[in-house]
Order: sequence, then structure tokens, then C-alpha cells
Amino acid sequence: MSSNDHAELRHRIVESANRLICNGALSRNNHGNMSIRIPGTDEIIMTGSSLQGLSPEDLARINLVGEVLDGRVDPASNEIIEMHTAVYRSRPDVGSVVHTHSPHATAYAIAAKPMECFSSSLARLGIINPIPVTKFGPRGSDLAVRSIEETLHANPDCKALLLGNHGILTFDVAVEQATHIVFAMEENAEVSILASLIGQPKVISTELIRAATDRRQEFEQLGTVAR
Repeated sequence: MSSNDHAELRHRIVESANRLICNGALSRNNHGNMSIRIPGTDEIIMTGSSLQGLSPEDLARINLVGEVLDGRVDPASNEIIEMHTAVYRSRPDVGSVVHTHSPHATAYAIAAKPMECFSSSLARLGIINPIPVTKFGPRGSDLAVRSIEETLHANPDCKALLLGNHGILTFDVAVEQATHIVFAMEENAEVSILASLIGQPKVISTELIRAATDRRQEFEQLGTVAR
């Protein structure tokens, strides 16, 4: 890829980070990190430990064994590299990884409760199976990374993980989609927690999740229609 292509990837990360901040999907300190695979390579472009006030020049280029090839990663952020590269190594189709401490979704991770599909926001993304929970391990430790890899292997179709007692991890072909999963998970978690105050949240059936996904795809294929 050319330097212009790399610049575009960097801008897409910054734009996605700003979306998460502006729409209130993060914890109060705006902690989070995200990365994007450089197409056709075993390299990624990655943020540090905070999404606040990012600029394209702040991002580092790293290979999938964790070596910093360009830019700088501060010592505190070194811990998060393996959390991202573990996903890329396990899932060659993944183009972006996003990690946040979104409060309501993280509540599920802390409760070690797989997140089922209660809302149309998650159903429209075709997330049929409950989002699984990894075992807790110190951030960036072999235990934490191994748990991510094992959970991915056991759930080959998942697009997100609840990191036990920690936060969430989402991944998809592009950073925009991975970011959208964060929003959908946070909304799904929030409304299900609120619903539990007045009754038992109702899980959307597999058949209806598929129908909701098909409906979204139909509208996308139609595009904008002039009237």
C-alpha cells in the first residue's frame, strides 16, 4: 500500500474513535483502543490506551508478532498489543479490532454472563449466538491472551468477546463495522439491564434474528430510492 493508503487507514481510526467518544459509548475516562489491518500484510495500525484526542500521527504500525515498525507505543500501551494481534492471528478475515470498557456491556463481562440478543440493534448485525466471556487474566498476560485465543477457537463465528472482569473486544472486516458492534452491544446491554428492573428480558429467537439481518441487507441492497 502507498503512504496515501496508510493515511486513509489512520484517518478512519481517528474518525471511529471520535464516534465512540461523541456518542457516549465509552467509560468516563474514554479508555479504549483500536487497530486496523493493513490489507495484504501481517501488519496493523494501532492506537494507544486512550481514544481521547487522537490524531493520525499518534498511531503506530506494528506486525503480528508485536514488533513496532513505525511510530511509538508507550510502555502502558505495550500490554494491549497482544490482545489485538491474537485476534488477527486467529481470524485471517478480520480487518479491525476495537476494545472498550463500555459500561453496560462491561457489566456483562464482570458478571461473567454471556450476552444474548435482546434488541434489534444487535439482531440486525446477525449476532445469533450469545457473546461469550473469556477468563480474566492481567492485561496483556499470557493467561489473558490464551483465553482470548481459546474462546475464539470455541466460537468460530463470533464477532465480539466479553473480556472477563475487564471490558469488550469487537472485530469485523472494517473498523466502521467493528465500531458499530460496540454501539449495538452497549445498547443491547443497557436496555436488557433496564428491562430486568421491570421483568425478564426476552431473547430474540434465532429465526427472527436471521429475519432482521435479512431485512437490513435488503434495504442496503436497494440503496437510496428517489421518490
